[in-house]
Amino acid sequence: MQSRFGSHFDGLPGEDKETDIIRFAKQKLLNSGKDHLEAGDSSGSLACLAIRFGLEFNEDEDSCDISFKQVECHMRICIAATTGFKKLITCSSSEPLLAEAAFDLMSHTTSSPVKHLANHVNLYCVDRGRRGELVAALIIMQARDAALPEQVRQRRWVSVTHFIQALLPPQKSKEFLDSHPTHWREEEGDITFRQMFDNCRMWFNHIIKVEDGDVIKPDFLWKFVTRGAMVVCKDNQQGIDIILPVVWMEGELSRRTISSIVIQVKNSKEFGLNIKNKLFDAMDPCGLGLLANQPRPTIRMVFALASPKAGIRFPSRRTRVMRAENFTSYDIWCAGMSTETFRQIGEDVDSYQKLLDRSQRSHDAFDVSESPNPLSENTKIIVGRTRRSMAPLVKYEVS
Repeated sequence: MQSRFGSHFDGLPGEDKETDIIRFAKQKLLNSGKDHLEAGDSSGSLACLAIRFGLEFNEDEDSCDISFKQVECHMRICIAATTGFKKLITCSSSEPLLAEAAFDLMSHTTSSPVKHLANHVNLYCVDRGRRGELVAALIIMQARDAALPEQVRQRRWVSVTHFIQALLPPQKSKEFLDSHPTHWREEEGDITFRQMFDNCRMWFNHIIKVEDGDVIKPDFLWKFVTRGAMVVCKDNQQGIDIILPVVWMEGELSRRTISSIVIQVKNSKEFGLNIKNKLFDAMDPCGLGLLANQPRPTIRMVFALASPKAGIRFPSRRTRVMRAENFTSYDIWCAGMSTETFRQIGEDVDSYQKLLDRSQRSHDAFDVSESPNPLSENTKIIVGRTRRSMAPLVKYEVS
């Protein structure tokens, strides 16, 4: 956790070393002697967003310059470079301490992370996330942040029940906590969600996007907890897009005490308020290899973010049959971008919608948002109309 800061930490005087090391991490992240994020510090805010949300940058010249500056000044990692540094491959580091510093820095600004990102001057440089996974990660992290106690230094883990209460609207979260599993092993069918997960905890403050589907198996999944990370799956991962590790508190942290919340994200209007059971079928934890020899119950969620209608739906419980299921799951369908679906969205709905719309497009050219030079709104409209005239019938417009 303190791989980059260990020697500094060891040399600190006094007892309150944690406060000092967090302050040091803030200064390193901002590349300054300051431990607060100023309103006009676009590079600093991008560094905070990148470290928490694993932002990837596009490969055009302007985006590369931004990425290189993040490596030079803001603790981003360069993992490969060509001769003469003509090309650098960079990524956000998995540093829980830096992520904690980023969380603290942004907590003391007037905007939420999603507003910082949606309105950022360098948004055009950030990979849009084709599946809507970036939007979903922002929703999840906002709920995680809201579930923390006011005095964060007391503890950084959140209970699963508190996380659900922060994620969903009050009435729906109560309904879910009091629900029984959709699928269940014979001995677990009468246990409510609240009873089942009462002693379960989560700890994550940043994202790791994996390159290999094999690292989401139980032998590896518990290791993400040691790094305080939620998992964004590789592109085209079968069945799931995001995994939140869940830990049973009895016994030592291991493959036998780990389970997960698995989430499939959809940013197509095809997926609305009505449940499509095939999506839950695709999240079969046994088929995906997510369960160890002693399988723990799991939570399955679908985020149908582009649904025209907002709301929460619960799949019907399976009909009890003679054979026993080989896994227990509590399932929920979350449709739309609204406080009817996600409790914390509130005033951030426009920012979320902006990022969701961006994830559905292959580029920003028609909206002229890729230009680093400021243009008047009227000029943007004219330029956008001219560009669309050169690519007819690719975008719906009212004539």
